[in-house]
Amino acid sequence: MANNSKTTSFFQNPPPLPPGRAQHHIVVLEAIHCVMPAFSFTHTIELHPRTDPAQVAERIKDATIVIACVVPVTPRDMDHAPHLGMLAVMAVGLGWVDKDDCARRGVTVTNCVAGNVDAVAEHFLALYFAARRQVVRVHNSVTASTEWRDQGTLTKAFWSGPPIGCGQETLGIMGYGALGQKIEKLARAVGFGEVLISERKNVGQIGNGNINTTTNTTTTTTTNTIRDGRVSFAEIIRQATTICVCLPKENDTVDLTAEPELRAMRPDALLINMARGGIVNEAALAKALREGWIACAATDVLEIEPAWPGSGPLTPDLAKGEESAVPNLTISSHIAWYTQSTIKNYQRLLKEGIEGWVAGSLQETPDQVNKVVVVHGGRIWR
Repeated sequence: MANNSKTTSFFQNPPPLPPGRAQHHIVVLEAIHCVMPAFSFTHTIELHPRTDPAQVAERIKDATIVIACVVPVTPRDMDHAPHLGMLAVMAVGLGWVDKDDCARRGVTVTNCVAGNVDAVAEHFLALYFAARRQVVRVHNSVTASTEWRDQGTLTKAFWSGPPIGCGQETLGIMGYGALGQKIEKLARAVGFGEVLISERKNVGQIGNGNINTTTNTTTTTTTNTIRDGRVSFAEIIRQATTICVCLPKENDTVDLTAEPELRAMRPDALLINMARGGIVNEAALAKALREGWIACAATDVLEIEPAWPGSGPLTPDLAKGEESAVPNLTISSHIAWYTQSTIKNYQRLLKEGIEGWVAGSLQETPDQVNKVVVVHGGRIWR
């Protein structure tokens, strides 16, 4: 009991300021995304609209608190920041955070947990309808050509014939956290015929779960158990007419959907990536769309961001003679999160995490922390 009491008391004490400092120093690496909330404690703040990875170490060297979004703050960067006590991620995604290293250093990490769920789920619907109904392609034809006037119709823009409607869709959701659950709710509300929730890739499959693209089959086994209410990953790949990727980018989800999976999909399939670039292999997706393995695709995320012509397989630079534009592809610029409600959520959660750390109140008991906490007290919480 004495040890528990001592631990609880320790975590409820405010972290000490560095020697010679009278206040905390906050460095914001990507202030372009969101206006910072007003913090209630005495501090100085340094705002950088944008920061290149090569600039991080120099900019955070005097910080006690760093606010980042997507630019990585690496262990090497932290080596130059001896007073850093907190890394606040002004986003939901944490793929670039080295949690083990932060725990070893005693650096607290928070994020804006579930702060963008409503916005991103709604954007899934926007990309679904834009891609399935070829909205961008038709718009470009109307505004940049005489095709509609000359042919009398633009239905020929749908190279594979009339698109399927919501009632004919079988939606496969890869990732069933808060975002996946919200997407399921919205899909059912607009009338999707069937919604299937994917199990992890290798569960219920022999060996590594690779799909045989010659026979389009995957043999299952009882060595792993598929959870109630889930469908095997391979079954989602084969059956779904629309597949939504909305799971975290981790070591085991990079290239989760690559050439074998794309070849095994239905020819009328629509693949939508709402997660992170690199989960869907971009070179394989470009090939799949050019060769017609699947009908269309949409993504809000790319492996290289910000993207530009020539930055990756999905954005060839036509002016430099690179391969032709990827057909039947709709891209938005990682803006699914961007709504008024998300901004308010991010400001609230950012303030809650930073002020809680400064006050020493992020952890109330040895086994309970504030919902925004990822790493705290040398421990990884989620």
